[in-house]
Amino acid sequence: MDYIKELENYDMEEMHKIVNCTPNAEDMQEALLGMDRIEHFYDLQASDMANGLVAGQQFETRMSASDCLALANYMYNQSEFRRAAQWFRLALHYIKVPRNSIVAKFYAPQRQELQKMFLISRLQEGSIDNLNNYLKELSQETENSLTHLRPKPPPNAIERGCRGQFPDRPKLVCRYNTTTTPFMRIAPLKEEEISRNPLIWLYHDVISDNEIVEITNLTRDDMIEGFTDNYTTPEQENRIFQVKIFEGVGGKLDKALVNRMADISGLNVGNHTELAIINYGLGSYFQEHSDYRDLQMHPELMEEGNRLFTFLFYMTDVPVGGATIFPAINITIQPKKGAALFWYNLHNNCEPNPLARHAVCPMIMGNRWERIYRCN
Repeated sequence: MDYIKELENYDMEEMHKIVNCTPNAEDMQEALLGMDRIEHFYDLQASDMANGLVAGQQFETRMSASDCLALANYMYNQSEFRRAAQWFRLALHYIKVPRNSIVAKFYAPQRQELQKMFLISRLQEGSIDNLNNYLKELSQETENSLTHLRPKPPPNAIERGCRGQFPDRPKLVCRYNTTTTPFMRIAPLKEEEISRNPLIWLYHDVISDNEIVEITNLTRDDMIEGFTDNYTTPEQENRIFQVKIFEGVGGKLDKALVNRMADISGLNVGNHTELAIINYGLGSYFQEHSDYRDLQMHPELMEEGNRLFTFLFYMTDVPVGGATIFPAINITIQPKKGAALFWYNLHNNCEPNPLARHAVCPMIMGNRWERIYRCN
């Protein structure tokens, strides 16, 4: 009774806040989509993922039977039958049958259902003539590969980049930049030339730990869900990250970073700089896109102008996954805390440079915090 009285006195508003912070069905779908991306983009084996081996990194966590089943059902609903079959077999393997014979009876139907879904998944992509082989696969170790599979399609440029299959990029120039503005003579920055078409530079140690703490000191309520737009990815709208957007030049720290951009680029960035703080979580991925807009296709943006360049301040190290990819020029940049990536989106004649199209690989470990600035 005392417990009930305590509940009655509890602030119901606080309870609603707590409930609203718990994951919902949409969050579950996003998590499953993230796991789907990680397996697909990095060409991972389901059995390795279930055992915590991801992209060559061994993690302490392991997946349960219910985790594997959730992914199996998700893959099946996405018509990824080959991959669904692997996850159904893993779920079946991880189910622990209780020693108590009465309790075990409740598990029997679930095991039969998993066996049935495994076979249905195999038949969806296979042939009834191979049914006996599919039945044998049920009793095999989960590390054993499935047989009679159709060849996988070759990886595209984004997938090759995320898997580390691009050739080593040419060693261009590393130097201290002392020339773009007078201020750089007394406070030069470490500059690494990444590409000459498009022009891309990586600057090291350009944002301090204290500045990073101030920028990332945000709560969940401060940020909103970030979606792609019709100008960036006209094919479809995707939720990709948590974001906080500022118009103009923001606060004191933002003005300092905008001045730093001016020192690095030697350009007057003006007052039309778009500022955003972005956080990528597990499995978050930004498909190939451009920061420039096609003004001929979207004349309503003509007065606003196009995005001349982009600055990307990396505020966390990302040990696994989450790389920035320029697929047309076979370049991958792994985020490094305190660094800034700077590139031009337009040619000298202000025409868009399609080689500046880029993407972000799915996150595997940690969070990718970045501060992005686009200048018109």
